[in-house]
Amino acid sequence: MVKVFISNVDTPLGHNLSRLLSTTIIGSRREDDAEEDDEEAQAAAAAAAAAAAAAGNLEGVEKPKSDEKPVKETYEIVGTLHGRPATADLVRNPQATLLATSVPGQMIQTGDKKKDAARREAIDKMSSLGEKPKWVKAAVEGQDKEALRQTLLESDVIVYDMVNCLDEAAWAIEAIAEKSDTFEKPKVFIAVSSIMTWARTKVEADDGDGVIAEDEFRRRKPHPNWKNHLALEKNIVKLGKKSNIKAYVIAAGLLYHSGDSIFHSLFKSAWMNEPELPCYGDGHNILPTIHLDDLISIIVEVVETTPENKYLVAVDDSKNTLYDITKAISESLGSGSVKKIAKEEAFLDRTLSQAEYDMLTVNLKLDPGHIKEMSIEWKYESGLIENLPQLIQEYKDARGLLPLKIIVHGPPASGKTFYAQKIAEHYKAVGRLERRVNGELAADEAEDDVEVDRELLNELREAVKANNGKYLPNHIISFVKDRLRSMPCRNQGYVLDGFPSLLDEAKELFRASDDEAKDDKMPPADEVTAPEFVFSLEVTDASIKQRIMKLPEAAVSGTKNSEEALTKRLEEFRKNNTDENTVLNYFDELEIHPIMLNVETADSAEIMGMVKKSVGLPRNYGPSPEELAQERRKAEVLRVKAEAQAAQDREKREQEELERHKKAVSEWNARLEEVRKQEQEVLEAQSVPLRNYLMKHVIPTLTAGLIEVAKTRPDDPIDYLAEFLFKHNPGNTA
Repeated sequence: MVKVFISNVDTPLGHNLSRLLSTTIIGSRREDDAEEDDEEAQAAAAAAAAAAAAAGNLEGVEKPKSDEKPVKETYEIVGTLHGRPATADLVRNPQATLLATSVPGQMIQTGDKKKDAARREAIDKMSSLGEKPKWVKAAVEGQDKEALRQTLLESDVIVYDMVNCLDEAAWAIEAIAEKSDTFEKPKVFIAVSSIMTWARTKVEADDGDGVIAEDEFRRRKPHPNWKNHLALEKNIVKLGKKSNIKAYVIAAGLLYHSGDSIFHSLFKSAWMNEPELPCYGDGHNILPTIHLDDLISIIVEVVETTPENKYLVAVDDSKNTLYDITKAISESLGSGSVKKIAKEEAFLDRTLSQAEYDMLTVNLKLDPGHIKEMSIEWKYESGLIENLPQLIQEYKDARGLLPLKIIVHGPPASGKTFYAQKIAEHYKAVGRLERRVNGELAADEAEDDVEVDRELLNELREAVKANNGKYLPNHIISFVKDRLRSMPCRNQGYVLDGFPSLLDEAKELFRASDDEAKDDKMPPADEVTAPEFVFSLEVTDASIKQRIMKLPEAAVSGTKNSEEALTKRLEEFRKNNTDENTVLNYFDELEIHPIMLNVETADSAEIMGMVKKSVGLPRNYGPSPEELAQERRKAEVLRVKAEAQAAQDREKREQEELERHKKAVSEWNARLEEVRKQEQEVLEAQSVPLRNYLMKHVIPTLTAGLIEVAKTRPDDPIDYLAEFLFKHNPGNTA
């Protein structure tokens, strides 16, 4: 078993390198050596068997088993995680927000096995910060240095991304070198650096075309912001001279891939239909580049073969300028326009980091050396521009940026426009097309668009005049077809509101061009423009008329929804949408089966629920950093309001509780007083007979006795009083 440690397995480099190594059979790239070893082993075994046979002793000699195959082991992967940025960092740093929200797209089946396999692979290659890939056995906490040290010492191969883990990589090589004397076999340490450590290297007079060769690495000069990276490169090479450490430095060109690469902002802006892509400076600077897959193949080759060269430059064959790359992306994915921006204005873009600015403005021609001798299978050896269509498809597949093409069909006044707008807003698809068909220009459309379309618009106006104010069907179909093939519709998709409404219109609109015919057979529909979903609104004419009657007369009178006009339109729709001639039959034949929505029995929320269930999740970037910030602000406002309301409700409850308590005490005291009063009355009522009895039989004699005691003042007044009462008792007959 060979254990490989990779830093930041949740970033594009770590994610994809660990993915490839986890499926790479150990020694598979050392085929010649392996075959020689096998031959030697077989020869030795045969010689031993022959010697034993000659000696007449076959015991202990195993006969080769032809059915048994050696177990093929793959690399065991461990590593660290970069982790998701903290919430506070997301609020302050838009770039951190973009990285944190970058996740693999959803897998949407096309039915084409080859396309689906490519899409699935692109999704698997997308990393997600803070998530450990399933093929990584264990993730080590980078902050726990002791655990990290132990993991490094237990690993046979260590790969560090110097660009993102500079300090940790410097600590790691020192920790390994410190214990190198205890290693049973040499460890391989690979540091992936950047060509930015070559950024200020001067071209020698004898360097043809200003190209700097890899073997001149000893005189390389870094960009001022990359001096620490150069110092670490030199230290790694120095420590790698120890017998038990095989240290390599791979200076990679500007990395590009479908994830968050150096050119991702250009891809995103183009896909989101920005009018122009920015090019910092004049754009004449040459950018050394390499695709992530090719860099990973080089790293795996180094792991497998441990070459003699310890310093490698990993760049492709291209010598593209920044402007060439920007222009190619804009033409292939966006509007085709590029705007040169002064370098001083570059930092007005808050999503552009200092490191990215340094890379995009570097001007360097490098000639790789040893990697050209490696037996790797290049993917983008000729560079980004030459392979841009494939890269764009990977970019769309990995992020789920697939066009959502929808048609909303239904009778007049059934709610097509309402639901088309709702769908377009929810899925951020390109809106309805009528405004341009009518010759109107939106505020966000450039004046150049007017110049391009002026001839078409003039032709349309002339045709309208000659056709009693109506557009000719062929003009409408031609315009809509061109619009559907435009970059915005290719990128985000479209929502067609009630068009096409006729069978012939649909056939002509979605008919594949002659250039796209294969094997002299015309495809049934244009793959680029054909819809993916068709929603048909079902409602009776009576229900439509009843709904229109509830509208204010001013909103209906003189419009296409007046009683006479609506009746005529409904009759025409029903005539053109019988079971035999409805346009829905065309989509059925294409296996784009229409989804029926009964808008008469379901409300708008239920209808949109059915649409979302059928279509699935949005196929875009999701909320922008600004929208996320706005959502956070809204959430904060709601939280503050909720807390204030809760405090107000709590204070109100406390006040009500206090008032209830006071009222309860008051009522208790009142009831207590009433009880006391009632008890007094009872006592008084009960005391009347007793008082009368005492006044008649006791009080007169007792009063006389007390008066006599007061007069006489005897020594024992009690005994005297008793004697007196006994003598003068009226009831005493003796």
